[in-house]
Amino acid sequence: MVLLDAFVQRAGADKVLTGWRCTRVEHDGPEAIVHFVDANGNALPAQRGAIAVSAEGIHSVLRRQLYPEEGPPKYSGVNMWRGVTRWKPFMSGASMIRVGWHHPAKLLIYPIRNNIDAEGRQLVNWVVDIETPQYQARDWNRRGNIDDFLPTMADWHFDWLDVPAFIRAADAILEYPMVDQDPLPRWSFGRLTLLGDAAHPMYPRGANGAAQAILDCRALADALAAKADPVQALAAYEADRLPATAKVVLANRRAPPDAILYEVYRRTGDKPFKSIDDVISREELIALSESYKRVAGYDKERLKVGA
Repeated sequence: MVLLDAFVQRAGADKVLTGWRCTRVEHDGPEAIVHFVDANGNALPAQRGAIAVSAEGIHSVLRRQLYPEEGPPKYSGVNMWRGVTRWKPFMSGASMIRVGWHHPAKLLIYPIRNNIDAEGRQLVNWVVDIETPQYQARDWNRRGNIDDFLPTMADWHFDWLDVPAFIRAADAILEYPMVDQDPLPRWSFGRLTLLGDAAHPMYPRGANGAAQAILDCRALADALAAKADPVQALAAYEADRLPATAKVVLANRRAPPDAILYEVYRRTGDKPFKSIDDVISREELIALSESYKRVAGYDKERLKVGA
């Protein structure tokens, strides 16, 4: 809503059109022409502009237009279930918690809104990852079945959270596979380019799906402001962002931010321990974390003012 409100303030509410599904784009002439249909498949008026930017997500119609032989998204072997639960604050009330590895399950929990009712409860987001050969095509709206994953965590009762009770209290549960695509050789074709998951779908680790899309937007805006020729601007945007995002896609496959969890799992054999310091040193923890930050582009050195 923050992004939508900012767009409406700058561009006007009449520029937000919902229920339009893109079918194809003509992009080799003096303007980009985007063709649409409505929810029933009826043709809507074509829209024209200096450029067309596909930000349609992992099922981008325009990506398929450009790369018709690419094939479906690549499954990681990990299926995911997600929900939001109304719950009393626990630990610090602002803690992000990762529990376990993918054997038998990994659980990520963090609050997303405070004081939602008179009881002072929070909205708490959670995601469960489980390695499994079984999955269905990615669909953000598919309802998940609690019996497909909760039995693997039936004994996860901590002094700060009863995990089974917490998950059962969710408003709704969604299911989707962890998928990505191989980096593309190019995004920009004439007056058309790709952005966000349409350009570089990646495993949802380290919040980089959203973060890299925001960085794409900044780079695209800068390129359009700097160059009078929009085709040259799209080429400059691609040259800046394609190599950077390709590194993140590949890093999320082989050395993601939760590599720390895997290393602890490997060293302990998934056995309980009293202190993390008995398993891995603080120096090693920092090194694992900082190496990923450098790949993702948010290490301290890069974020310094004026860097």
